[in-house]
Amino acid sequence: MSGTANRVCVVGEGSGAMLALARRQAPLPTRRIVTAEQLMAPQCGVVLPCLDAVPGEERFVADDRETISLLEILVDCGIAAVEDWERSKKDPTKYLLLTLERWIRDHGGADIDRRFDLDITLSDRLVDYAEERGAEGMLYLIVDPNAAAFVLLSPVIELLAETHLRLPATLFNIFAGSLNRWIRVYDYRDAEERVEMLREWYEGEENADQYELPDIEGCTAKCLKEKPLSLRILNELSQNANDEAKEMIKGLLELRRISKQSKRPEFTAEMGQQLMDGNPPLPCLLAAFSPGDAVVGCFDDESQSAMEATPDPNLIIPLNLADPLRVRHGFRTLAVACETLAAASRLIDLMPGNDESVITLEG
Repeated sequence: MSGTANRVCVVGEGSGAMLALARRQAPLPTRRIVTAEQLMAPQCGVVLPCLDAVPGEERFVADDRETISLLEILVDCGIAAVEDWERSKKDPTKYLLLTLERWIRDHGGADIDRRFDLDITLSDRLVDYAEERGAEGMLYLIVDPNAAAFVLLSPVIELLAETHLRLPATLFNIFAGSLNRWIRVYDYRDAEERVEMLREWYEGEENADQYELPDIEGCTAKCLKEKPLSLRILNELSQNANDEAKEMIKGLLELRRISKQSKRPEFTAEMGQQLMDGNPPLPCLLAAFSPGDAVVGCFDDESQSAMEATPDPNLIIPLNLADPLRVRHGFRTLAVACETLAAASRLIDLMPGNDESVITLEG
């Protein structure tokens, strides 16, 4: 896109309890991520390039060829709605924004907004400060969190263990695995890696015994170490379990089915050149056993250094404007990612103990 409008961003509208994270594009090393105890979400709205001081008739940029090329493809394949052109007042950038909003809304946007606070950005580069943009004719759909959603596991583990001892491990593996196909989930396994890294650091110091490491094993439900159930048994339980467990199992199977409808785009060498020396993606979801357990403690500790280098995006969907079929496939991939997040949100709604982590939407 042109230098005037090279980013279009759909920002989450949440204003309720979330685990706040620093924005990926913020220049740091000095900025810090607030702790998980400070449950909040930033005031958000739809963000457009700041052109308020420019007369309306001059807002169209003749050199903005990639925007026009993308819109032509989206109209031809039925993704862009003709009626949004009038709503945009014939502004190509706003028309693109309205198209993204409609696409997200049609693929589970309302359910996503209940639990997740995410940015979906269309840009010609993967990091804001990059001097060089991506390859000519290449745009990127980028999904990243403003804040990490929170899911409490202990109540649902206790409930499902009454139905089958291996059911909690099954739920956790499918739930975390389905989401990890698209976004980063921070759970007890990440906390274990953090503790192991701290242990290695402390071993080289004097009086290493004085350091107290978080007790991840002590807070992790033992039944999660059980072997997950087969899909055949899980389908049987979806018919025969008590009503509360039955609904959760059905939601879990729906999440698994949706998440597998498309593959995450491959990370290319060209993307890697734009993201050299980056940190892992920021978590979009924190899965803990209780609000103040050792997993949350590790998340808080790790978050203090998460922005010392720019984190990689959670999800990157490249759009090659020279290949309309790949653009259409890219938007379909975004749809599957959105529908996966929506299914996860609906499943969390069924999990006991998670009422407080719903985002309160204005209006």
